Amino acid sequence: AINFICTLYDVFSRSVSSRMSIVLWSYFFTSVLLLISLPVLASAITMLLFDRNFGSAFFDPLGGGDPVLFQHMFWFFGHPEVYVLILPGFGVIGHICLSLSMLSDAFGFYGLLFAMFSIVCLGSSVWGHHMFTVGLDVKTAVFFSSVTMVIGVPTGIKVFTWLYMLLNSNVNKSDPILWWLISFIVLFTFGGVTGIVLSACVLDNVLH
Repeated sequence: AINFICTLYDVFSRSVSSRMSIVLWSYFFTSVLLLISLPVLASAITMLLFDRNFGSAFFDPLGGGDPVLFQHMFWFFGHPEVYVLILPGFGVIGHICLSLSMLSDAFGFYGLLFAMFSIVCLGSSVWGHHMFTVGLDVKTAVFFSSVTMVIGVPTGIKVFTWLYMLLNSNVNKSDPILWWLISFIVLFTFGGVTGIVLSACVLDNVLH
């Protein structure tokens, strides 16, 4: 991740045209997320190994540890990880839509860029929505619910920007790339809507 960040920083500082590549920005944001989340996972695994093999009690209640701490540390990595997987995909979809679009303005690029930045910031703050059943207090559960729902705003900006660019393109209706893009957007939207529904902590508890 550090290698990617340093390389991309060098590329952006040397070449103005490269700053307009949404794919490179998606790799940059992905690397930032990895840099934030992976050390926490490494720490959690190290603490777990020490608990199992060296008699420590980081996660053992008998020794004054907290089992829920492991879940916090795991999901602090685990939730940003799903954005690590999808952000390069966002970059590819955005790049294809930008290349197909006939628009001369930069609305599409900057909309996608700042939406991606918002997703990175918010996505690092919502790990607790995987933990509604472990006994979080009400204020904490409501916070994680609310921020999870707010992620729908930048994600919606991305989806509508993609559709706007596709509507302003001269791509042939029988072109496979068009239907690949539409299929991705439909499936992604369907998955996103289920995520918004399940972000409600009360419903999540009931379903569990």
